[in-house]
Amino acid sequence: MSLPNSGRLLLPVLLGSLPTLAFAADAALTTSPVVVTATRVERNTFDLPLSIDVVSAETLSEGRPQINLTETAVRIPGVVVNNRFNASQDLAVSSRGFGARAAFGVRGVRIYADGIPISMPDGQGQTGTFNLDTAKSVEFMRGPFSALYGNSSGGVVQILTRDGSKTPSVGAAISAGSFNTQRQSLVAEGQAGALNYIINATDLDAEGYRDHSRSSRETLHAKLAYQFNDATRLSLVASTLDQVAEDPLGLTEAQFRADPRQAGTNAVARNTRVYRKHDQAGMVLDHALSAQNKLSLMGYYGTRNNQQYQTLGATGRVAAIDRRFSGAEFKWSHQSTLAGLPFSLVAGLNYDQMKDVRNQFNAAAGNLIPGATRDELQKVHSFDQFVQATLEPTERWLLVAGLRRTDIRFDITDNIPAPVDSSGKLRFGNTSPVLGATYRLTPAVNLYANYGRGFETPTFIELTYTGNPLTNGGAGPNLALQPSKSRNYEAGVKALIADQTRANLAVFRIDTENEIVTDLGAGATASFKNVGKTRRTGLELSVDSALPHDFNLYGAFSWMRADFRDDFCTGTPPCVAVPAGNRIPGTYAGTAYGELSWKHPASGFFSALEVMKFSDTYTNDSNVQRADGYTLVNLRAGFAQTLGGWKLREYLRIENLNDVVYASSVRVNSAQNATGAAFEPGATRNWMLGLSANYSF
Repeated sequence: MSLPNSGRLLLPVLLGSLPTLAFAADAALTTSPVVVTATRVERNTFDLPLSIDVVSAETLSEGRPQINLTETAVRIPGVVVNNRFNASQDLAVSSRGFGARAAFGVRGVRIYADGIPISMPDGQGQTGTFNLDTAKSVEFMRGPFSALYGNSSGGVVQILTRDGSKTPSVGAAISAGSFNTQRQSLVAEGQAGALNYIINATDLDAEGYRDHSRSSRETLHAKLAYQFNDATRLSLVASTLDQVAEDPLGLTEAQFRADPRQAGTNAVARNTRVYRKHDQAGMVLDHALSAQNKLSLMGYYGTRNNQQYQTLGATGRVAAIDRRFSGAEFKWSHQSTLAGLPFSLVAGLNYDQMKDVRNQFNAAAGNLIPGATRDELQKVHSFDQFVQATLEPTERWLLVAGLRRTDIRFDITDNIPAPVDSSGKLRFGNTSPVLGATYRLTPAVNLYANYGRGFETPTFIELTYTGNPLTNGGAGPNLALQPSKSRNYEAGVKALIADQTRANLAVFRIDTENEIVTDLGAGATASFKNVGKTRRTGLELSVDSALPHDFNLYGAFSWMRADFRDDFCTGTPPCVAVPAGNRIPGTYAGTAYGELSWKHPASGFFSALEVMKFSDTYTNDSNVQRADGYTLVNLRAGFAQTLGGWKLREYLRIENLNDVVYASSVRVNSAQNATGAAFEPGATRNWMLGLSANYSF
C-alpha cells in the first residue's frame, strides 16, 4: 500500500526483525515521495543521505483551514512552527533550534516557493505569502545540506505549487469558526493548449482570540506554465499579500496567569498594529539540451511595505520599511554515467539583492507624528556559486557531495547623520562543503551519514544597534557583529516494513561558534553580539503505518539538548551572567505528535484524532523564566463526494479539545529577568467548519 507522507526512520533495534530481500529494480522504495529541495533534481527521499520530509496536498487540505504552516509543520520532527495567535507577526520557523531566537519573521532557515527565494540575502524571511490552497507539497529539509542554499544553518522549507488540472475547473471554499473567523477562497485552473494555469484568491478576517487582535488578509496567487515544446517550459509565479492586523503584544508571566486573552501593556492605548503589502513575481525557464543536460534560468522581483505601530518611546513609535528585492539563478544539471557508474551533477550561480528604505517616526495615541527620526538606506547583495554531485559507486552505495561559496555585502547610509552617523559597510564570505553517503543494507533498509559546515550572517535587524539602544539612542550599525559558523553531523536509518510502514530515525550534533545573542535592550529595540560556542544534539523519529480496516497511524518525536558551551554576560547593566550549560531559549527539549486517522471510502468519510506535546522552554538566555510544557488534543472529521463534474467536501475541526491554557510561543529575550513580556498565549478550545465545491467542465 502506498502511503501519502514522506520517508521515515526506524529504531536500530528493529533492524534485526527485517527480512533479507533480494535487490530488485521495483523494490518497495517507491512508497517514499520524490523531492527536489535536497539535490535540486527529482530524487526519492528514501535514497537520500539526509533528513527531508514532505507534507502532501492531501495532508495540507484534509480537515484543515489552510491558513498557515502551523497546521501541519507539527508533523515534522525537529521543526517547530508555533501558532502565535497574533496575525501582526510573521510565523517564526525553528529547525533543530536554529531560528528560535527570532522575535518576528524567520531567521536561520531558508524559505523558498517554487524554487524562488522568499528569504532575503541577509537571512530574514516570511511565510505569509505561502499559498496552501494551490500547494502540491511542502518540503522540510534539516541538517548539513541546507548549507548548499547559502546563508542558512538550520534547514530549508520550500512550498511547491501544483500544475492546474488538465480539465478546466472552478472552485470555491468557505470556512467559519471561533473568534468570528471567516475565510473565503476561489480557484480557477485548467489547460488551454500549451498553457497550464492555476489562480487562487483568498480573504481571511478574524477578531482573534485575544483582545486587540483583529486582522484582515487578502492574497492572490497565480502560476502559469507554457510548454513551448518537449524540451522547453516557462513557468511564471506571482503572489500578492495585503494585510492589516492589530498587535496584542506579548504578556508578562503575571498578565498571562491572570488573563491570557488580554492585550499587552499599552497595546490598546497606543493602538499597536501593522499594515503590510507584499508583491512578488518570478519566472523559471527550463530547457533540455539533451537527455543528459538541462539548463534552468530563474529570475524574480518583489516589493514589500511594512508599517508597524509600536509602544516604544514616550508615547509610541512607528517603524516603516519600503523594500525592493530581486535576484536570478542560472543552473546546469547533468545526469549520465562516470566510468560506467550512475552520476549526476548540478552547478549554478546565484545573485540576490535587497534595498530597504527604513524610516522611524514618533507617534501619539496610535497616530503617526510627521518628521522622521530615522531615515536609512540599507542595501545588501550576495553572489553565490554552488556545485552538487551524486555518484553510485556500487549497487549498495550512494554518495552526495556539494560545495557553495557565498559573498555577502551590507551597505547602510544614514540620511540623518546627526547626532550619530549610523552609516557603515560590512562584507562576509564563506565556503560551505557538505558530504553524505547512503548504504543500502537491504532493499528495505538504508543507513546514512552526512557532514557539513554552514554559516548564518546577522540580519539588518540585528545590525541596527550597538550598545544600549534605550540609553544611547541606538548608535549603529553594529560593525563588530560577525556570522555564526556551524559544524553539522548527522546519521540515521530509513526503513520500509512490508509495504505498510515507513520509519525514519536520525541523530545529530551541531557545534556552532560565534552564536548571535541579544546584548542590550529587548524586542524590537535590542542590540546583538557574538558569544562563544553552542551545541545542539538530538534525535528525531517518525513512523507512518497503514493499519487494517482503513486506519492509519502516524507519529513523530524529537528530543534535543541545545545549550551554551561558554560563559557570557548579557542584558542591561548590571549585566546578567549566563553560565555554560544554560539552554538556548525558545528551544524545546522534547516535542511529539501522534495521529490516528480512519477513512470510510464508500461514504467519503474521513476523520483523525491528533495529539501534540511540547516540553517547557526558557524565555531568556539567563534561564530565569520559562513557559510550561503542554499537551493539546485536536479532532477533525468530514466527508468528500464526487457527483458528476462536482467535487464536494465538508469538514469540522476542533482544536485544543482538552481546553488547556498554554503559551503557544515565547518572545525570546524580551528581558533577562522574569518581568519581560515574553508570553504569547495559545487559544482555548475552538472550532472551524468548512465547505468547498469544485466543478470540472
